[in-house]
Amino acid sequence: MALAVATGLALTLAISPSTASAAVGTGAAAPAAGTSQATWHLSDYEQRVCLPAGQSNFTYFIAFVAGSWSSPLHVDMHGLPEGTDWGLPHPIAPGSNGDRYVGMAWVAMTLPPLDFGEYRAEMTLTDGVVTQSMPVLITIQEQWGCSPW
Repeated sequence: MALAVATGLALTLAISPSTASAAVGTGAAAPAAGTSQATWHLSDYEQRVCLPAGQSNFTYFIAFVAGSWSSPLHVDMHGLPEGTDWGLPHPIAPGSNGDRYVGMAWVAMTLPPLDFGEYRAEMTLTDGVVTQSMPVLITIQEQWGCSPW
């Protein structure tokens, strides 16, 4: 549990307005004809987790959102390794964070035992008109923790 809390704090610190795209409403998919650009933004900062090989691992990824939205935002995950057990949070209710990125949805999962390597996936967020994505990198290695050295 302490490990999960520490990871969440590290991700919260790693994805702040200074490290994420500061412009709300940019990076969004083109809206359908007759609609406008999104007034919200899912951070497109790559979230990473590094876990030990050969065992099942619990982890989570967080949707950091800035801006305002008048429709519920729905979260989804794509490209997770086969056998991953995960659940989606409830839609994010209409609201506003101004220009501050706030962790609005946590997607918890249990990964099956995986071979050494990198596994790429993505989190998406949609208001039903615009869909935005955030890259996810799962690195399976000798031990737990992403170390720069």
